[in-house]
Amino acid sequence: MKASIRMCQFCFLMWFCLVVATAQAQPTAVLLLTEVMYDAVGEDDREEWIEVANVGTAVLDLSQYKLGDEETPGGAEGMVRFPADATLAPGQVAVIAQTAVGFRERYGRNPDYELQDSDPDVPDMRRFSAWATGKIALANGGDELLLLDGSGLLIDAINYGDSTTYFTPSIAPVFAGQSIARVPADCDTDSAADWQPQQKPTPGEISFDGECSAPLVIAETLPPIGAIQGQRNVAALVNQIVTFRGVVTGVLEDQNADGFVFYTLFVQDAPGQEDGDPATSDGIAIFLGRKRPTLRPGDQVRITGQVTEFFGLTEIDDDDLDIQLEATDVPLPPPIGLEAVTSLEAVEGMRVRLGAEALVVGPTFGGCSFAVVPVGGVRPLRRQASDPIGQVIPILYRSDVDCDGFPGVKSGDSVSGLVGPLTYHFDQFKIVQQEAADLRVTVTPLPPLPTTPVLTAAQFSIASFNMENYFDGVDDTGSDAEPKLSPAVLATKQAKLAYALAQTLGCPTLVGVQEVENEALLQQLAAQVADACGFTYTVTHRESADARGIDVALLSDPRQVTVLAAELRQACTELQTGIVDETAVCPLGQDQLFSRPPLQVDVLVDGRALTLFVNHFKSKLGGEEETTSSRVAQARHLNDLVAALLDADPQARALVMGDFNDYDLSPPLQTMMAHMENLLLRLPDETRYSYVYIGAAQLIDGLLATPALAAEAVDVTILHVNADYPSLWGDDVSQGRIAYRATDHDLPLAIFQEGGGATLALTPTPEPAVVAAPETTFPWWTAVGLFVVLTAFGAVFYVRRRNVGHET
Repeated sequence: MKASIRMCQFCFLMWFCLVVATAQAQPTAVLLLTEVMYDAVGEDDREEWIEVANVGTAVLDLSQYKLGDEETPGGAEGMVRFPADATLAPGQVAVIAQTAVGFRERYGRNPDYELQDSDPDVPDMRRFSAWATGKIALANGGDELLLLDGSGLLIDAINYGDSTTYFTPSIAPVFAGQSIARVPADCDTDSAADWQPQQKPTPGEISFDGECSAPLVIAETLPPIGAIQGQRNVAALVNQIVTFRGVVTGVLEDQNADGFVFYTLFVQDAPGQEDGDPATSDGIAIFLGRKRPTLRPGDQVRITGQVTEFFGLTEIDDDDLDIQLEATDVPLPPPIGLEAVTSLEAVEGMRVRLGAEALVVGPTFGGCSFAVVPVGGVRPLRRQASDPIGQVIPILYRSDVDCDGFPGVKSGDSVSGLVGPLTYHFDQFKIVQQEAADLRVTVTPLPPLPTTPVLTAAQFSIASFNMENYFDGVDDTGSDAEPKLSPAVLATKQAKLAYALAQTLGCPTLVGVQEVENEALLQQLAAQVADACGFTYTVTHRESADARGIDVALLSDPRQVTVLAAELRQACTELQTGIVDETAVCPLGQDQLFSRPPLQVDVLVDGRALTLFVNHFKSKLGGEEETTSSRVAQARHLNDLVAALLDADPQARALVMGDFNDYDLSPPLQTMMAHMENLLLRLPDETRYSYVYIGAAQLIDGLLATPALAAEAVDVTILHVNADYPSLWGDDVSQGRIAYRATDHDLPLAIFQEGGGATLALTPTPEPAVVAAPETTFPWWTAVGLFVVLTAFGAVFYVRRRNVGHET
């Protein structure tokens, strides 16, 4: 009997093990929310999207699964079901967009499903009115998103922003154009720790790389800052509430484009309290919002707040931030020499220093900043967005509201005493200099001023001249973005512009003008240079629809030039530009393409026909990548205009000129090279730039000629008297400085002669002295990420941004 019982027990055990093994071997399907775009760059009701993924091992029948933002049955928000035949294979991703049309315009492909019917080729999600009566519309300030299975059971849910329905803390809000993503894609701790901000959304792509961080349990022993930062680009404890202590090492007072001032503290572990791991940073930024801090370097503080990522900078958010002062006059951690650092990410937020001396490659800008390279370094020439910035490190002053004492340096000067917290700001690591008195500047002599030749009777010249906010004092737009110059400031501006036009450029025959407010200002300038030039320029100007009121125009020498016709050449586009130009009517569903349309001017120069197109393309304000499509469309329009001229007459003489707000090898400029030659590309690398942006030289202006006109170009130059010099010199009309910094762009000039001919011996344009110094090895420089001018975005919470790009 006992033997029989033991046999039964053995059989049961074997059966149980078999059942368990079989169950473990059965494939499972796991559906999770993996990425959400709730605050689109364009219209939310067209461009929002949600991504889900099957992170299990079995094919999933989606037909009865529901997705929505209504957390309560019977509510007024939205809940939808997948189409009846929808399935999802293991590892497969599905993107559900508000509209297929809006998604396709942004990403160049269709989503898997759409919430609103905009394309018959994309399956529609089905309303699930038994749960909710409204439609899905994700609130930018905060909302919920949930998945239900076929039985109506909650299988996944998130909340972000000001919503705490499912977990606290909520997923921190992100800026317009950013998404939130589950990283890794199968990390499911039902907390904000599963989610990270994505500066560049990746709909349709998931990754299982990385660690799944469990929610932090705050212990009595406070963690070192390194445990918060972790070893990755994104903080180990992102979206989590942390408590830690440290020493204040610096502050940053930062004013955005709308005039709002925001404050950031930098805090670092006290000496001896670090985690000892060189791969984790011992410092962190504390965002204070618009509250001016009373703390100062040397204060020891205890901080509790939520860890967030602000465009790549790990910081503690100001929402529900608690800071307690524990001690004062605590010794500051010694600065880390960057020459010994192999990864800048590992010292983000920490106090650092840059060698004994550094070379200035970007002059002092109005926002209290300049850019340097270490001793022995060189300034990069950026010809396309993917070009690296090399060794450039920008230097920010602790305040860009009060720059008193901060030096105005030019390219070629040398600076020592660079010490401060290392921040990450618009895709670059930057030192926040705390004390201007610590800086020592070695000033290099000014180079000789460039000269231009006297034209022969058979020659004429063309220049492009961005006059940088040449405005009067009248409020024409009612917008704070419109500069309103006082009489004294306007007089100084006109004196600088007049010197540049008459003396530096030598009174060119034709001048394409950008960034001027109205015709009257150009008439005043023409009168101001009349004696020096021996003639009064003819002004050709048309008012544009630009929101700030800046236009393009043409100045011409009436002794050689007869203006035949002039018109703005507006175009229409399917891109959503938001431009309102009452002079141009576009088909339904299209917007005007240009806020500053190209000015086409047909002229006779010495009796010979010439067509000019004066341009000021869309700026990079709003993000380089996000605005490229607009500039490409603008370039295509110019290309079509020139192609039409060449179709009518292959020998047509035409010039497309101006500020194109993009690199010479960028898609917009390459688009226009189909029918034209950019004459400025004839210059050698060391002089082929018209703008210096945060230490990187670049050619964003152009003189593009048709073949017949290009054959007549006998010489071309760029007069480097502006971009390498501090912006504060723009207010200086003294004899020694009136020639410098009339504007932020250097001055392209080309000389033409019928039939071409021998190249003129133009006086070479001297470069600001860049003195070579003993080389120092900086192994970390090669790991610096690409320089991309991000993006200024708006949000329902604090808007902490500067202008992104070159011009507005």
